Amino acid sequence: MQALSQFMHSRPAEGTSSKIEWSNNDFPGTTTRVYKPHSILCRQDDDNDTIFIVKSGWALLYRGLPDGDRQIIDTPLWGDIVGFRSVDGPRFASLASVSELSVYEIPRKALVEGMLSKGSLGSKIAHALARLNAIFAEHVVNVGRRNAMSRTAHFLLELEERLSNVGLSSQGKYDCPLTQNELADILGMTPVHVNRTLRELRNADLVSFKGGHVEMLNRKNLVKLASFEREYLS
Repeated sequence: MQALSQFMHSRPAEGTSSKIEWSNNDFPGTTTRVYKPHSILCRQDDDNDTIFIVKSGWALLYRGLPDGDRQIIDTPLWGDIVGFRSVDGPRFASLASVSELSVYEIPRKALVEGMLSKGSLGSKIAHALARLNAIFAEHVVNVGRRNAMSRTAHFLLELEERLSNVGLSSQGKYDCPLTQNELADILGMTPVHVNRTLRELRNADLVSFKGGHVEMLNRKNLVKLASFEREYLS
């Protein structure tokens, strides 16, 4: 299997250059584990300290609520780090696969030791986590302040940008396996509201989301509607 060091040094075909340049031997000997769609990799409040780096596929990072509802915090994609903690303690969120998901699983101790022994690795991890925090912040703004049209547009533009950076989106088109129920849990809306909003965006000739495929019909106007500024993804 492809070692993590090789993976971090490579990029998907036609992907753009990553801001985080991983080098060989960051985590020597680490290999992948593959999960079937709709598998639970870890659960909220677990004490397991495994850290995940996504090699391929789609995942959901979410917080469960006492009433059984959930808020999806992020959709980890290629190269994203999930579950990093510097100290022992329960996990703050659950991680589940949407599609078949391939990940590298790294014990927290091994990651922390690598960061302490290799200054360059610590800088890369810090960069990756800062980007993750920026994404979380935009998602909070989405749920808290943007209206249905702009928050949906913003999220679809964010996915396009993240997927384009790793060669999985081209000319404003990309595959997206998320259901309307999952979109509702991401956007803080009901599935019915999501359905209506997607229809309004399509009728306005801005974006189409149909059959698991997203197409930007008028990206310029969609960016304007969402007030989308992609710098936070750098």
